Amino acid sequence: MKNKYFVIGLMILLIVCSHSVFASAPKLGTAGAPELLIPMGAKNVALSGSNIASIAGTDAMYWNPAGMADLKTGEATFTQMSYFADMKVSYLAAGANAGKIGAFGISLQILNIGDIPVTTVNMPEGTGEILSPDYLTLSATYAKRFTDRILFGTNVKLISEKVGTMSASAVGFDLGLQYISHIGLAFGVTMKNIGSNIEFDGTAIEFDSSVPFANPNATSRKTKLDMASHELPASMNLGLSYSYKLAELGKINLCGVYSNYSYSYDEMSAGAEFAFRDMLFARAGYLIPLYPSDWEYDETSEYGMSLGFGINLKMAGTNLMFDYAFRPMTTFDANQYFSITIGF
Repeated sequence: MKNKYFVIGLMILLIVCSHSVFASAPKLGTAGAPELLIPMGAKNVALSGSNIASIAGTDAMYWNPAGMADLKTGEATFTQMSYFADMKVSYLAAGANAGKIGAFGISLQILNIGDIPVTTVNMPEGTGEILSPDYLTLSATYAKRFTDRILFGTNVKLISEKVGTMSASAVGFDLGLQYISHIGLAFGVTMKNIGSNIEFDGTAIEFDSSVPFANPNATSRKTKLDMASHELPASMNLGLSYSYKLAELGKINLCGVYSNYSYSYDEMSAGAEFAFRDMLFARAGYLIPLYPSDWEYDETSEYGMSLGFGINLKMAGTNLMFDYAFRPMTTFDANQYFSITIGF
């Protein structure tokens, strides 16, 4: 019992101390590829993304690739998310454990913005053309258990964006570590979205710069606008979790994470999960933006509380998991996540 309270106190202390170490002046800026910030997987979204220390299996591929090393055999996850403004996000991840070599996985995230009518200054009601932007992120994951306590993992991401005749691409990397202790305490560290800059290019930024009424026989001159190049939304995340068994009832998992971003204010989130006999799961989390003391902007965050539940069915050596997460937004309709995971 004493260990339980000691670990919980240590978890809170380390998260608070990490804020004092990493917090700095406001880092407001613009980052590219914002779709990389859309969280995936209903299980950890219900915990406000607070579990990077003990998350395992294909759920870990987005949050902390080190957790893939804890995959027993094979697993596949599909997530469908309703984002704001009628946008949808689909996510598919699959992985397998190759024994001493390690675990391998692949995932695909698709952001569907929908159809956008094209308008111009001269035709504000629309030209009749329709844009259907494509945002795809393909990731390959490798993870390995170095010891019975230490796990390592990495993601390599190919990011592709296309809007009409304009397109952009980049390569990004994630690195993750987990330490799982024998007393139920786990530590996790990730560095996410480290990679090349992303910049749009295409014919939409080309225009005829010929001088009007000049020599009609002269060849037209094409001028191309310079597009801004943006860094990926990099972050460093420190997480803790503590799992406590409740006799025959199940267990409680408490978790917290501190996130330091390269382009904006930092965040901290905490969550709790109650697992009843590894069959029924209830989850809740809360995200807290860490605004600097001299912050001059509106201190209203889009996100705060999140809730969710899960059902795990075991049938003939196969696990079938259903997870749901509900994440209210201040300005838009709430995000809803539905995930199905098959373990084999």
